[in-house]
Amino acid sequence: MLVRLHPIAVWRRGQPLVACVGLLFLSLAGCGLFSNRDGAHIGYYLPLTVQLRQAPTVAAAQLTYQDACGQPQTVAFGQQLAESITRKSGRVFEKVVTDPGSAHAPIDGYEDVSVGLIDLDLFIPRKATRSHTATVAIGLDFAYTAADGAVLFSKKLQAMGTGDVDVQQSSCEVKGLDKIVKEAIAKATDGMAEQLGTSVKIRQAAGAGHVGASSPGMVPPPSPIAPGTSMAPMVPAAVPVPSATAPSAVDELPATLMFRAIIRDENRNQLLHEGEHVSVEIEVKNEGPGAAAGVEIIVSGNAALVEMIPGVLSVGDIPAGDVKHLSVDGKVGPVAEATQAELVLALHAKSPTVRLPSVKKFLVALKPANAPEAFAMPVDVDQLPEGSGKLKQPKAVGIAIGIEQFRDNGIPRVKYAQHDADVVAKYWHALGGIPLERIRRLFDSRALKSDLAETFEDWLPRQADATSVVYVFIAGRGLVDSATGAVSVIPFDGTAASPSRLYSLRRLQEALNKLPAQRAIVMIDLSLEHTPGEEGTSQAAPVWPQEEQDKQRIMWMVGNRGVQDAHHFDLGQHGLFAYQLLKGLGGAGDVDSDGTILAGELCTYAKGQVAKMARERFGNEQQPLCVPGPGQGAMIRLQPLAKLK
Repeated sequence: MLVRLHPIAVWRRGQPLVACVGLLFLSLAGCGLFSNRDGAHIGYYLPLTVQLRQAPTVAAAQLTYQDACGQPQTVAFGQQLAESITRKSGRVFEKVVTDPGSAHAPIDGYEDVSVGLIDLDLFIPRKATRSHTATVAIGLDFAYTAADGAVLFSKKLQAMGTGDVDVQQSSCEVKGLDKIVKEAIAKATDGMAEQLGTSVKIRQAAGAGHVGASSPGMVPPPSPIAPGTSMAPMVPAAVPVPSATAPSAVDELPATLMFRAIIRDENRNQLLHEGEHVSVEIEVKNEGPGAAAGVEIIVSGNAALVEMIPGVLSVGDIPAGDVKHLSVDGKVGPVAEATQAELVLALHAKSPTVRLPSVKKFLVALKPANAPEAFAMPVDVDQLPEGSGKLKQPKAVGIAIGIEQFRDNGIPRVKYAQHDADVVAKYWHALGGIPLERIRRLFDSRALKSDLAETFEDWLPRQADATSVVYVFIAGRGLVDSATGAVSVIPFDGTAASPSRLYSLRRLQEALNKLPAQRAIVMIDLSLEHTPGEEGTSQAAPVWPQEEQDKQRIMWMVGNRGVQDAHHFDLGQHGLFAYQLLKGLGGAGDVDSDGTILAGELCTYAKGQVAKMARERFGNEQQPLCVPGPGQGAMIRLQPLAKLK
C-alpha cells in the first residue's frame, strides 16, 4: 500500500509526511488511500492539472418510480452527482479545472465523465404503513486523455446503494429514497476516483511532470467516451461556455454500429489444430441515423491466430441502415503446445460521431498438429480462471443439484449432471465469493424428493435474510405435464408414473417467493419428456416461470426450453448448457469487458452459444431461455456473478 503514497503529493501538501508515518503503526489503510465516502480529506493528489469535462447526461441524471398510489415520481440528482464527481476528482489530481477559460497553467490532461445505466429496484404492492427494500444503481463511464490526445485510461463501472424506504398508509409519499441515491453516488464516484488514482499510465504521466501539456490556443482532444455527445464542462447556467475554435461534429448525425463474428474451424469441434483451415465471418451493421466513414476492424490476440488475419480489416463507409459482410480465411499458425488462445476484434471508425460496440473476444483451444484428438478440450472450464476471490458475497447462499442416475433403472441416465453441479458450486465459491459452508450440494442418492423439499423449504429459509442472494443450479431430468405444461424435476427416487414423487418448479418458485432474500438466480439444465398420457391426445408445451413471477427478484436461466434431451458436450466433459455457463463465468461472458460478469450478460452469452453449437455441431436445435430477458429493465439482470479484474 505504500506505493500509493506519491512522494510529490506528500511534499506538496506540507506536513502530512509525519502524520502518515505515525498512522502506519496503527493502520495500513490510512494515508494516501481513497477509502471513505465523503468524510476524510485524503486522496492521491497526482501532480497534474486536469480539465474535467462532464457530459450533459450528468446534469440530467434522474430516476423515475411509482409511489405508493401508483403515480409516477422523479428524483433528479444530476447536480448532486456533478458536485460529487468534481469533489472526488479534486482528490485524485492536484488541480481540476471545470472552466477552461479560467485556466492559467497548461492542461496536462482531460477527465471525461458520462452517466451510464440508472435503475431503481423498488416494488410497493399496496399503500400500507411499512418499509420496503430499495436498490439504486448508477453507472459511470469515464476516461483520462493526455493533452496530446492519447487515451491513458477508460473504464465503465456501476455502483449500488441499498436501504429501506418508508411508506405511510395515509400518504403516497415514499421516504428515504434520497439517502439510498446518495449512497449510490458516493460509491460510484469513490470507485471512479480509485480507478483513476491507481491507474499505472496516469501515475506515469504524473511522474513525467508537464511533458506534453497543452499550450494556449490548442484544440482539446475529443472525448473517448459517449461518442456523439457534447462533453461541455459543467459551469453555472449564467456563465457562457467558450466557443470552440475547431469545427464541431455535434451537428452531424451520429451512426450506431453493431457487429457480430463467427469463427468456423474445418473440423467444427472448437478445437483448433496447427495448420487447420479456419474462417472468420463478420457482419457489420449501421443502425443509423448517420453514416459511418472509414470503418475498420482491429485484430489482436494469440500469434497463431493473428498470423492468419491482417491486423486491420478495412470495412469502408457504411450508410445508415446498410450491412457489410467480410470473410477472412487462413490456416492456424505454429502451435508448440496445447494452450488456450484469445482472438479480439474491435471496431474503429474515422467519423467522430460513431457509437461503437464493445470488443468481441473469442476463447478457443489450440493444439499441436501431432497431438491426439482428445489431448485438450476447447476450454478447460474445470480449471478455475485467474482472478478468483475478487467478488465477496458473505451472505449469499448456493444450492447445486446434479442427478445423473436414478433408483428406477428405466429412467435414462443424464451424462455429466453430477459433475456439472459440482463444478458450478466450485465457481460460486472461487469466483462468486460464497462461503463453502453456505453452499449445499445434492447428488444422486442424496437428492431424494425429501432432500429437495428440506433444502428449499427448511434449510434455505434459515440461511437467507434480506441481504442474501440465492443461487440455484439443477442438472438432471424433468417431466412436463401433458395437460398443463408444468415442469417438474425427477429426484433420485422419482418416477414418471407417480406425480407425487416429483418436485415441481412451481413449488420451487413458491419457496423462493417466500424468502426474505434480496434476489435469486436459478439455473436449470434438464432433459425433458412428457408425462405418460393417452395416445392421440395433444401434449402441452413446457410452461416456464414468466409473467406470473416477480421479475425484479428472481431470474431463471433455462438451458433447454423444449421437450427433448439436453445436449452434452463430450469434448468439454459437461452438459452443453453447463459448459457455456462455466465458460461465461470464466470470462467469455464479460460482454462489456469491464471484468465483472453480470447475470444478464451470462445468460445472454450462454443462450447464444448453446443455440449456435446445437445447430452447427449436433444438427438440431436446443433453445435456452432467459427470464427476464434483455431490455425488460429488471435489476436482477445486473446482479454480479463473478469478478475477474
